[in-house]
Amino acid sequence: MFRLQKPAASHHRRFTALALLLAFAPGAYATKLDLSSNVEIRAGNYQHLIYGDLRNSQPILSENATLGFVIKGIQLEKTQESTMDVGIVLQSISPGSSTNTVVTPQFLDAAARLPSANGTPFIRSAYVRIYKFMRPNITATLGRQDFTLGQGISLSGDDLGLPGGRLEAENIFGRAKADLFAFRPFLTDRFFKIYGGTLYYPTSEGLWQVYHFWEKDDGASQDILFDALSKTKKFTGVRYFLSQKQLTFDGEAVVQRGTAKKNGGGTGKYEAHAFMLKGSWNQNISFFGQSKLRLAYGRSSGNPGAGSATDKAFFPAFGSKLSGLERRGYGAIAGASLYDIIKTSSTANGLPYGVSGLNIINLGADLPYKKLIISADIYKFRASKNANGGSLQIASEWDLKASYPMGENLQLSAVYAVFTPLGLYPQGKPVKLTYAAISAKF
Repeated sequence: MFRLQKPAASHHRRFTALALLLAFAPGAYATKLDLSSNVEIRAGNYQHLIYGDLRNSQPILSENATLGFVIKGIQLEKTQESTMDVGIVLQSISPGSSTNTVVTPQFLDAAARLPSANGTPFIRSAYVRIYKFMRPNITATLGRQDFTLGQGISLSGDDLGLPGGRLEAENIFGRAKADLFAFRPFLTDRFFKIYGGTLYYPTSEGLWQVYHFWEKDDGASQDILFDALSKTKKFTGVRYFLSQKQLTFDGEAVVQRGTAKKNGGGTGKYEAHAFMLKGSWNQNISFFGQSKLRLAYGRSSGNPGAGSATDKAFFPAFGSKLSGLERRGYGAIAGASLYDIIKTSSTANGLPYGVSGLNIINLGADLPYKKLIISADIYKFRASKNANGGSLQIASEWDLKASYPMGENLQLSAVYAVFTPLGLYPQGKPVKLTYAAISAKF
């Protein structure tokens, strides 16, 4: 059981003291100090969550706060025209009450990945960014930093940042831009090595992006198919993004390759793929007026059987899927990525044993009504493969959200969502989520 305790008052005092120190520290060459703060408070209740043959419920109150400082434009005297930014972002995540204990398995992974889940502040970002590094068109960012590759399908800091380094080179040929990166993130009980690069090429219509990176894990772990002693996965992706006045399109496809050293001897291979296509467009709808409609379809590959030497299930270690104490993704309850979903079993992808890969369909709309924004979404989730030969139908979900912006920096919102399990699960009551939230920023 993972018990979250209310932080001691001394933690808050240290947080405040550090903030004041950074805010008022002398900087002879600092030309600008940017301060930022975000606070989100959510109160929700999950009912009839599925875990194997069991059902459980979880009320949850969460407080998620960040406080950021960036000193910009620091002159580097011994380099020609080079400047430097120094940034730090502190984050605090808490269930908000010493009497609230997160006990359901659906939330334990999200809590366990955090440096602190009891309200004690931790460093989300701490970096130095150097402009005109070695050459006029190169920017270097060193330290823990926010980073998302493409849509975040295969690599993202997931609100915790990635420690390492990144070089950005502008106009390497024509208008093309290139990034090189190397990170050493920590997951569960060990460090990973991630290194690679990406190329951006803007056109008159949109932006092309091509990338390749290696994800190296030297620790023993259970993947979707292999009980591996070590593994190296390689991801190659292409993305096209288009944004115009009435239409937005975002398409990305990723291929996963690699090898694993299996526990007990021998090697295995990885051969998998995934893609996500999503678009939105503005349209006038009677009664509501100018509204935004959206459509998304994505799929990842899975394993047809358990005895193969080739793992065909797409499964990166650092794709975007978690935020604070809960999941984020497709569906307020499901929180689905292209390869996993809110836990319904103890497997790595949260799906029943032998089931892997996901197909996701989403149809939604944002409808303005007076000062409210009403968002409605319908999702359908289907597995790609079932090694047991059974059903592939996971669930359907519909979400209804009302947002009330009280200004640019303050918003109130409420959500009601219903997740209906299908053929892969025993019939029973649908999972329901109700929550209200307030978010403020400056």
